[in-house]
Amino acid sequence: MSKIIAKPHLFFFALALSFVILGFINRELSIDFNIGDVYYDFTVDFWFYISAIYFTLVGFNYLSLIWADKPPKKGLTILHVLLQILALFLLMTKHRWNWLGAQYPAEFNLLNDHSETVIFISIILFISSILIHLLNFFVPLFLKKN
Repeated sequence: MSKIIAKPHLFFFALALSFVILGFINRELSIDFNIGDVYYDFTVDFWFYISAIYFTLVGFNYLSLIWADKPPKKGLTILHVLLQILALFLLMTKHRWNWLGAQYPAEFNLLNDHSETVIFISIILFISSILIHLLNFFVPLFLKKN
């Protein structure tokens, strides 16, 4: 973990590379959902590539702080990386959280689907990590160097 905190840009570049590879592997999968009367169908690789672009930009932000000789704050970097990992973990395991209501009979399995709640929590954590990252990026830029 100390290597990730010392060089967070390498962690995010590795995440970007892994998401590109996952996009190539999962080309055939699709996500479909409807909102009202509108039916949406997206391929999963699109979201992997968008995520790879996002993680590349975050990596460049951390790299630019190192180039400017203004290192990011360690506490904020730890919080950003942990929130990002937790959000990704929840998103990737969204269908594994149905044990939360396991005390109910099998007839209520449809009511026991917690995947939407887990996705919502993951999105909230992801947005929080974005705000922490922006704070971590701008605070060192505006502080005077000793």
